Amino acid sequence: MTLAFRRISDGGGRFALLAADQRPPLYRLVAERRPDWPEALVWQEVARLKTLVVKVLSDLVTGVLLDPLYGREAVLRVPRGAGLLLTLEDHRFREDGSGFRLSRVIPSWGVAAAVRAGADALKLLIWYRPDVPPQVRAHQLELVRRLGRAASRWGRPLVLEILPYPREGDSSSATSLWEGILRDFADPSLGVGLYKLPYVPKFVGRFREVLPAPWVLLSGGLDADAFLEALEASLEAGARGFLAGRAFWGDALAAYPDLSRVEEGLMRARNRLERARRLLVTKVPPGGAR
Repeated sequence: MTLAFRRISDGGGRFALLAADQRPPLYRLVAERRPDWPEALVWQEVARLKTLVVKVLSDLVTGVLLDPLYGREAVLRVPRGAGLLLTLEDHRFREDGSGFRLSRVIPSWGVAAAVRAGADALKLLIWYRPDVPPQVRAHQLELVRRLGRAASRWGRPLVLEILPYPREGDSSSATSLWEGILRDFADPSLGVGLYKLPYVPKFVGRFREVLPAPWVLLSGGLDADAFLEALEASLEAGARGFLAGRAFWGDALAAYPDLSRVEEGLMRARNRLERARRLLVTKVPPGGAR
């Protein structure tokens, strides 16, 4: 395990990672509660909320994921004992003429810039469906491969988040979607160091069987209790931890704009993080990345 990998884990190959790189969901939250505010002020408030989340919760995790646009103040709150993960993808993805999504990197940003900013690991979100046209498939895979190679040159792991998305008239089952996704992304040449994946009932065991690197669970819109149940099942199926955000802090931020109630909610959320850490220690033996 590389030094950078150890920086974002507990030293035993287990990952307890807090995600606070979300942008559109937090923007919508503030904009809805502050309808008279200009866009620039809304984004400033997003940055403030990220900082509050990190201040209250980050001492309980092995690493924190932030974005470089609105997470810069929050970076200063990441404790010395936790690693820093920085996201690479622009939340404003492109679409081809048929509505298939193409991921891209934040303008004027990349692996080298993230490393210079102190990143111990880099995260990339790829929107993907196995039925994409060949040119879209090539674009998405080449983006991962290029960033994976760059991360490797800098001695940093690339954390790859893969999310399928719905299309009108599609009746594919979750199993068939994920079999296709694994077929395309279980390629060691992509240079992925860690996969960030959702809970797929009765299928999560396949992740460990097929993928060439360890995986961790994302919250994927689950509430706290449902996430903890999914985490237990995923750890038993071979996951090495979690990289989640809203399952821990989402309901606390629902109290916005009352920041005192937000902070009280975040203090209560510490109990969830502690439960998740206990599950991690109980269910996952210390060892290597696999």
